Amino acid sequence: MQGLRDRALLDVQGGVQQVREDLSVGFQQIREDLSLDSLVCAGQVGLIKGKKCLDGTRTEILNVMLDWMNSTDPATPPILWLHGQAGRGKSAIAHTIALQAQNLGMLGSCFCFNCTRHHEGLHLKLFTTITHHLADRDLRLWQILAEVITNNYSLRDTADVAEQWQKFIFEPLSQLAGPLSQNVVIVIDALDESGTEATRRDILGILAAQDAQLPANIQIVLTSRPIMDIRETLLPSQHVQARSLDNIEAESVTHDITHYISTTLKKLGAAFSDKDVEHLAEKSNGIFEWARLACEYLRPRFGVEPEVCFREITLHGVGDARTLLDKMYTTFLKDLAQGSPLDKFRSVMRQILWSKEPLSISTLDSMHHKFTREDDHFPVGIILSYMAPFLTGTTDVSTPVRPMHASFYDFLLDKRWSGEFFINKADVHHQLALSSLCVMRDGLRFNICGLETSYVRNSAVADLEMKIEKNIPLHLLYSCRFWATHLHDSTFDTGLVNHVMGFVTGKNILFWMEVLGVCKCIGEADRALTSGWMQVSILYCTS
Repeated sequence: MQGLRDRALLDVQGGVQQVREDLSVGFQQIREDLSLDSLVCAGQVGLIKGKKCLDGTRTEILNVMLDWMNSTDPATPPILWLHGQAGRGKSAIAHTIALQAQNLGMLGSCFCFNCTRHHEGLHLKLFTTITHHLADRDLRLWQILAEVITNNYSLRDTADVAEQWQKFIFEPLSQLAGPLSQNVVIVIDALDESGTEATRRDILGILAAQDAQLPANIQIVLTSRPIMDIRETLLPSQHVQARSLDNIEAESVTHDITHYISTTLKKLGAAFSDKDVEHLAEKSNGIFEWARLACEYLRPRFGVEPEVCFREITLHGVGDARTLLDKMYTTFLKDLAQGSPLDKFRSVMRQILWSKEPLSISTLDSMHHKFTREDDHFPVGIILSYMAPFLTGTTDVSTPVRPMHASFYDFLLDKRWSGEFFINKADVHHQLALSSLCVMRDGLRFNICGLETSYVRNSAVADLEMKIEKNIPLHLLYSCRFWATHLHDSTFDTGLVNHVMGFVTGKNILFWMEVLGVCKCIGEADRALTSGWMQVSILYCTS
C-alpha cells in the first residue's frame, strides 16, 4: 500500500511539473504571438537594490507603508504620497518599499524619474511602461493590451497621457475577469523630477481625479518634493494619503542618521567617537544626503587630518535642507579645487549639464576634443576622477555620468548658492552642435554596420545589435541624434552655418540617415531637417 501511495505521489508531482512546463511554454508562445514590443516604454527606470535604506533605518515610516500596502480595508486610500524636502531620503524609501513589495510578490511596477533625462520625455512613457510591467505579471492583461494595440495601432506611441491611462490601464484592468490575486503595488519615484509643471499637469490630473478608480487591490506609492503644483493637486484628494518626511519626529530621524553615520564611517575606515557621531547627526538636521556627504568628506585621505575636516563641516549652523546641502557642496568643492583655476571644472560640468542625455567619460572625451577652444582639449577624467561624492560613473569610462542627488545640479545652476562654482550656459550648445557635426564628419561612412544587403528589414538581421555596438560608437550615435537639437538652442553664427550646409549638401547626410535607421531613431531626421535653424541656414546660403 505504501508503495502504491509513493507511486501515486510521484505521478501527481510529475503531472504538476508537466502542467507548469506546458503553461510556461504556452505563455511564451502567446507573448510571441501577441507582442507588445511596439509599445513605447522607458528603459532603466526601475528598482535599484543598491539605493535602498540601510538596514535598521526608516523603520517607522516603512512599517506605516507596509501596513497600508497590506491593508484589505476598502476605505484605505489607493494612493500614498510621500513628500519631503530635498535630501530627506524619499528615493531610498521608494526603492526599499519596492524591494519589499517585490519580495512579497506584490510589485507591479517601479518607475523612477530622473532630472537628467528630461529630454527623453519620460512623462509620456510613464503609463505605457507601467502597463507593460503589469502585463508581465498577468497573461490576461497581456492579451487585452495586445488586442487594444492591434485594433488601434496609433496608440502604441501616442503622446496623449490621458488616452494612455484610459486605454492601457483603466479599461484593460476593468475588463479582467475576476480580481487580481493580491494587492499590486506601483511605485512612482521623484515625480517632481519629471520635467516642468506643464509636463506633470496631465499625470497629476489623472491621479487626483475621483473618477479614475482602479481595482481595489491596485495601490500607488508616489514620492516627490512638496512643490506647489503637486501639493495643490494631491492634498485635497480624498483617495490620496499624504505622508510628510519633514514632520517625522526629530528623535526618530536623528536615531536613524546616527546609525547611518556610525555604520558608514566604520566601513570607510574613519575612527570617530560616539560623541562625534552624535554631533554629526545633530548637525544634519534630518537630511540624509548631508549625512552621506559628511561621511564622504571624513573619509581617510592622505595628508588630511580628520579632525580638521570634522571642525570644518560642523562649524555651519543648522538650516533647512537647501542651505545645509549647498554649504556642504561648497565646502567639498573648495577642498577639491584647492586654489586651482576652475576653467576646466566649468568646461566639463557645462558639457555634462547641457548634454541631452547622461554620457560616459569616454563619450564626453570624444565630444570634448572636438570643441573649438584648445583649452578644452584635455581628458575630462582629470576633473571627474575627483567628483565621486557628487556623481556616479566617475570610475568607469563606459557608465553614464549622473548626479548622486538632484540637488547638486540645482546648486551648480544657482549663482546665489554656488558662487565661484556657478556654471553658466555660455556658448555650450554652439560647442556641442559644432562638436557633433565634426564627429559625424569624421565618423560616418557608407554601410557603417557592414550589412550584407539593404533589402531586408532591421528585424531580419540576426546580429544587428552586435554590429551597431561594434561599428557605431556612442559619441557618434549621440551626435547623430542631437546635433540639430543643440543647433536649435544655439545663437546664429555664420561659421556654424557653413558646417551645417557642408553636412546637409554632402554624402554624409545619407550615411546619417542610415545610422538613425538601424538604431531605430529615424524620427530624429524629420525634426532635424524641418527645424527653424535649418531653414534660416538655407536662406542665408542662397541669398
